[in-house]
Amino acid sequence: MKAASALTAGVMLAMWTGATLGAGMNMQKSGGEHFDFGHPGPGSGPVHVIHIRALDTLRFDPSRIVVTRGETVKFVVTNVGRLAHEFVIGDAAEQAAHEKEMQTMPGRSMHDVNGISLPPGHTRDLVWTFTRDGTVEYACHVPGHFAAGMVGKIIIK
Repeated sequence: MKAASALTAGVMLAMWTGATLGAGMNMQKSGGEHFDFGHPGPGSGPVHVIHIRALDTLRFDPSRIVVTRGETVKFVVTNVGRLAHEFVIGDAAEQAAHEKEMQTMPGRSMHDVNGISLPPGHTRDLVWTFTRDGTVEYACHVPGHFAAGMVGKIIIK
C-alpha cells in the first residue's frame, strides 16, 4: 500500500513538473544556452572574484558592482543571516518572471544556471561570463524579499 502511494505521488509530481515546464514557468536553461547578457562561466581559467553577503535586512552587500564585458566572474555569496535567500542574476524581465514563478510555488528549490539557493549560514558560488555592456540585476525571490527591495545592480562595461 505504501509503495503504491509513493508511486502515485511520484507520478503526480512528474505530471505537475512537466506541466509547469510546459507552461514556461521554469527559467532553467541548460549549460549550452545563453542569456542575452552572458552565460555560465567555465570551471577553470582566470576569474574576477566578487564576494556578496545576503542579509536578513533583505539587502545584499554590496548592492552595486561593476564588471567588464568578456570577463568571467565568480560570485561568492554568503547568507550571513537566519533566513533562506536566493541569488539570481538576470535582466528585469527575467527577474519579473522568476518572481512570479516563486509566488506561485513558494519553497521551490533553485536549480537554474543563473541562480543559487542560500540556506542560512551557507556560502555558494556562481560563475558567470558577461558578454555585452549594460545593466542586469541580482535578486532574492524568496516570497516577500524581492518586493522588499532585495535586489542589486551589475553594471557591465
